[in-house]
Order: sequence, then C-alpha cells, then structure tokens
Amino acid sequence: MIHRLAAFVKSPIARWIVGVTLVMCALLIWRPTFCEFFELKLYDLKFRFRGPIPAGQQVAIVAIDDDSLKTVGRWPWSRENMARMLTRLKQAGPRVIALDIIFAEKEQTASYQAIKNLSDGLARRGVSPEILKILEVEKNRADVDRLLAKVLKQGPPTILGFFFRSLGGKTRGVEADKLMGASFLQASTYNVVRLLDTKPSQVQLVGAAGIERNLPEITEAGAGDGYFNMIPDPDGTVRWFPMAVMYGGEFFAPMALVTLSHAAERAPMAITLSRWGVDEVRLGPHTVPVDRYGRMLINYLGPEGSIPTYSATGVMNGTLPPEALKDKIVIVGATAVGIYDLRVTPFSGTFPGVEVQATIMDNLLRGNFIRTPPFGLIFMLLVLVALAVMLGIVLPRFSAAWAFIFTLIIIEAYVGFNYYLFTRQGLQLELFYPLGLIVLVYLGVTMQRFLAEERERERIRKTFESYVAPAVVQEMLKHPEQLRLGGERREITVLFTDIRGFTTMSENLNPEALVKLLHDFLNPMSNIIINQGGTIDKYMGDAIMALFGAPLVQPDHPRLACRAALEMVGSLAALNQTWAEQGRPPLKVGVGVNTGPVAVGNMGSDRLFDYTAIGDNVNLASRLEGLNKYYGTSILISDTTAKALEGGFILRDVDLVRVKGKVQGVRIHELLGEGEPDPELARFLELHHRALSLYREKRFPECQPVFAQALEIHPGDATCQHYLTLAQKHHETPPARDWEAVTVMEGK
Repeated sequence: MIHRLAAFVKSPIARWIVGVTLVMCALLIWRPTFCEFFELKLYDLKFRFRGPIPAGQQVAIVAIDDDSLKTVGRWPWSRENMARMLTRLKQAGPRVIALDIIFAEKEQTASYQAIKNLSDGLARRGVSPEILKILEVEKNRADVDRLLAKVLKQGPPTILGFFFRSLGGKTRGVEADKLMGASFLQASTYNVVRLLDTKPSQVQLVGAAGIERNLPEITEAGAGDGYFNMIPDPDGTVRWFPMAVMYGGEFFAPMALVTLSHAAERAPMAITLSRWGVDEVRLGPHTVPVDRYGRMLINYLGPEGSIPTYSATGVMNGTLPPEALKDKIVIVGATAVGIYDLRVTPFSGTFPGVEVQATIMDNLLRGNFIRTPPFGLIFMLLVLVALAVMLGIVLPRFSAAWAFIFTLIIIEAYVGFNYYLFTRQGLQLELFYPLGLIVLVYLGVTMQRFLAEERERERIRKTFESYVAPAVVQEMLKHPEQLRLGGERREITVLFTDIRGFTTMSENLNPEALVKLLHDFLNPMSNIIINQGGTIDKYMGDAIMALFGAPLVQPDHPRLACRAALEMVGSLAALNQTWAEQGRPPLKVGVGVNTGPVAVGNMGSDRLFDYTAIGDNVNLASRLEGLNKYYGTSILISDTTAKALEGGFILRDVDLVRVKGKVQGVRIHELLGEGEPDPELARFLELHHRALSLYREKRFPECQPVFAQALEIHPGDATCQHYLTLAQKHHETPPARDWEAVTVMEGK
C-alpha cells in the first residue's frame, strides 16, 4: 500500500493534480478579474434559478415614476412640490421616511429673489427697520428650502440621504467634526465603535475622498442622515452593499441602517473592527453579516417591483389606499427611466436604485441574509484540497468512460449542494474555482491517460517494428480490426532459417566472439524479413522463425516469404566475402518455407504469453529447413508454397519426402531465384527435371546420363549427384515392385 501510494505521488497524474490545486488556490486568493467575472455570473445564475421570493410587509417605496413626471413635471421637482408630497406622505402615517434624494443646492424662486432684491434696495436707502422686518418675514415665507425643512421636522422622523465622492479609495486627511459639525456626525455615524487591536488609520474599510450632503437647514430638519452609495462589481452589477464608510476618521452608517435604527426607536448601531477589518456590524441585538471590508451581500427578492411600490402621484392626489403606508418604513426615490437612477442586478439590467435600498432594508428587517462561511477563504481552500484528493484517488482507478461519468456526478453533486445551501441556508460558496479544479483535474487525468496510451502505443509500435516491417505496422494501426488476437485459424507462410554447423563453430569461439557473430548474422537477416513485411516470431539460438500473413493479413504472403529467403541467402554471400577479409569463418544457412493453415494468436499462460503460430504446417517449415543439409540446397519450399506463387519464381523440383510425423509424402522444391532463368540455368533445370521424371518411373539406366549432362552444366550440384548415386544403386540392385520415389526422413 505504501509503495503504491509512493508510486502514485511520483506519477505525472499526481504532479498535475498538485499543480492544478496550487494554481486554483492561488487564483482563489488573488481573485483575478477574469476568474471573478465567471464566479460572479455563476452567482447571478443562482438567483435566476431560485426565482423571486415574497417580500416582507414592513417596507414600501414611494416612487417618482414616469406617471409622476407627467403629472408634476420634469425632475428635479421644486422644493414646494417635494414639501407638498412629503406632507401628504406623512399624513398617511408611516413609521419612518427615508429619502433616496439629496438637496445639496439652494433653490431660489422668483418671488424669493424679488423680495430679497427689494429688501436689499430699501436697506440701502435707509428705510425704517419695521419695513425691513416685514420684508424679512415675507422673504422667509418665500424661502422654499425653509418650507421643506419645516415639513421634514413634522410628523414621523425623516432620514436624509447623502453620498460620498470617490467611494472605495482612501479617506483624505480631514477632520469630520470640523468639516461637517457635531450634530451631523451624531446623526450619520455609528453610535458604538469598538477597536479590538488596531487604530482607526489601520482599519481595512471602504474609504472616500469627499462628501456631498444636504443643505444645512435641511440637514438640521432631518431626524438622521445616511449615505446611499453603492459600489458595483467589475462587471457593473451591484451585489454588495458597504455597511460602513470611513471618512475623516469617523465611521459612517448607510441610510438603510440609520432608517431602521429610528424605526426601532433609536436602536444603537455598533461596529467592531480589528486589524483584519470589520469583525461585526450590529443593529441593536441583531448582527449583520459582513465581510472584512464591511460589505453585505444583497439578497435580491426578484426583478423590479418585488418591493411594494406606490406612485408619488397617488400620494399627492390622495388616491392612495388609506392603509397602504400605515406604520411602514417608506423610502422615497426615483424609478423613472429618464432620471437614470438605475442599477444592474442579478435579476435585471434596469433595477431602480431606490428598490436596492428597500431590498437592503427588507434583508435587515427579516434577517434574510446571504452569508459567507466563517473563515471563508480557508474553508474554500480546504474544499479545493478535498476535491483534489478525492479526484486524485478515484479517477486514475476508473476507465475513461467511468471517469467521465464520475466527474459529471461530482460536478452535479457540488452544484446541487451549493445551490441547496444558497436557497435554503442563505450560504454563499464559490462555484467557479471548485468547478474549474474538477474540470482541470479530469482533463489532466484524461490527458495523462491518453499520453500514457500514446506512449504505450508508441512502445508497441517500436516493439512491433523490431519484428514487423514499419509499413505493416502503419497498416495495422490504420486497420486494427484486422488484428484478431487470441487465437484463430489462418493460412500463412512460415519461414525458418538456421546456420549450418553452428554447434561445431560455437565450440571454437569464446562467448564474446559468439555473441558478436550471432549479432552480425541475425541483424541483417532480421532486417530483410521485416523489410519484406514479415513478423519475427522468435529467435532460437542461431535460428529465426518468421511469419508472413500474420498478425496482419497479407494476400501475397508466399511471395514475400520467398523474396525474403532469396535476399537472406544473397546477403549472406556478400557478408561472407566481407568476413573472409576479416579472417572470420564463412557461414552457410538453410531456409525452409511452407504455406498452409495454422493456429495464430496469443499462446502461453495467464502470466506469460506470446503471439505465435502452431500447427503441422509450422513443423513442416522447420523440417524443410533441416532437409537442406540432406540435399545440399539453401532454400527449400513446400509444394503448397510453390503453387501459391503462381509463377514468377525459379523453382527446381527436388523430391517427394515423408518427414517425421507425416504419413503422406510432401513434394518439395528448391527456390533458386525470381523472374526468368538465364539460358544456362534453364537448360540445367530442363535436364534435371527430365532426369528426375525418368528416375521416378524406375528408368534408372536412362536417367543416369541425363543427370550427368546436368552436372556438366553445374558441376558439384549436390542434388543431381544425390540422384545419380541413387540411380546407379537402384540399377545395380533393383528396388521392390512396390517401390515409390519417396524419401522417408526419420530425423528432424
């Protein structure tokens, strides 16, 4: 087990899995833009698949929509219209009103300007103070900002909105109390700030470069102030909301939190910070889940209109149902398309900003949060490592098909579990990084398996090329269906070759010289067989067994085998000349070739087997190779091989032989060459065949002079001399009446 584990750790698959895991962990930590883009889009898909969920009944929106603009006029409305609308709204009895609107500039009406000019002119002319006092009263009455401030002070508390400039950067070196005043700070910052082990300047928190707030008299009239800034993600979608902003050394609270604080009778807003960032945000006894930068994930309820929304026109005209806004938290803001207070959310690309604020309030009121796990980064790193270990253990043990199925199961299981946690438990876990790891590990394991198979394929190819011609190997790779391993009956041609007198020769050579001799002989002979398309079955000392027509089907296997035999004998003659110059003894070979049906396939045991051929026709080829010594020939082929050649080769009929293990005689031929014989050889073959025919007809006296004439053309021909001797013997001592011209071979 330990050795197997050590081998796996050292394997390319293990290195790939470790590498992919490290890369995905690094991407999870650094979160490059291209990775975050996919992660964020997968996060949005979870909202789409979940679909809308019901909103609470405590928050409502009064929308300055397109109908309101048609009724009242273009935006921004005058302070008089705003005062009129807020007056009617407060009469509806809401608990708290929040304004997603800012009144940063003073509005001067024509009547106000006329009274002011008149007052200033009379003052320069020295008019009595009583007249100037009357004009001052009228001027204040014409001041619509004062009118709006007066309305804001009345009735249910009103929370004003403001915004920071360049949110997300670092705060500038300002002192908030000197810039904004103590009353504004008290109304817009956290009531309780706990610094555990850090200084305010070291806190990892969203900062700002500037602030844009309401007019002083309007600010003083509001019950509280809160920012309504949103920070979109890199793709422009609003998913997070900053629950705290640091500016001027102070920690400001958002309008949503300030509004709910007043709705809960001024419940304290608390923030706890450490050197790692924001540890906790609380509203009264309730905790708001935030990340280290103080951001809260917004749990969108659905597309626009999910929060109950009423038109400002209905409020101003008094057509709103009496109980529509009673005791509710009402947020006022623009939804008209032309005002461009629209945001991109997971549900929509034109989502009103005021509804984003209302959604945040609904999340805070109902505790309907989307949380990230404690120590989320460490948790996800452990998830990646666990997935990598599981895949590394399982995938290499499976086949390609089962590995693919298992990978799909893991992907579906993780996505399903992730979606379950998101929809049922409100827990957000990353999808892209684990899925990326699963896919990359699977692809890596599959690629490593493919490369291993390719290496094995290449090894087998090279191994086959040691026994088979490269062209045959390429054909086998192109048409593997022709390879039917495991045992089958097939007609092939078997070739045996052996060195004559090798045993005696080996006794006179030392082992090194013997090995060198064998290599110098076997190497060129093997190349000839392979180049002719044969397969080397085995080496048996100085002998070679070769197959033609297996494992790849070759229709012309008899011709290929005969060409190989001729080339081997011719090549050996050239080698003997070279070796003679080196003082080495010459070699002589015998070659036997037979064609016929044999059993080919994997032969052997379960532990060790070899691709080979067995059968009587294999044995016959071996016997033919041995008969060369008896007839003094170099190449003997069977009659079946001779008939399969269908011409094109020079053959000499040698004998009818009954080899050991055979009952019937086998006609054998000597292979002399390919093509047409020259005149001298043609005359020799004519005389030999005529003499052999007379011999077989028992006409011994007549055949002797014919054999003698053949010997005159090829003196020393062992076969002719053999038959001449037999003819003389039978002439002197006639054989029995049932004699047949068949040679019986008792030995191998």
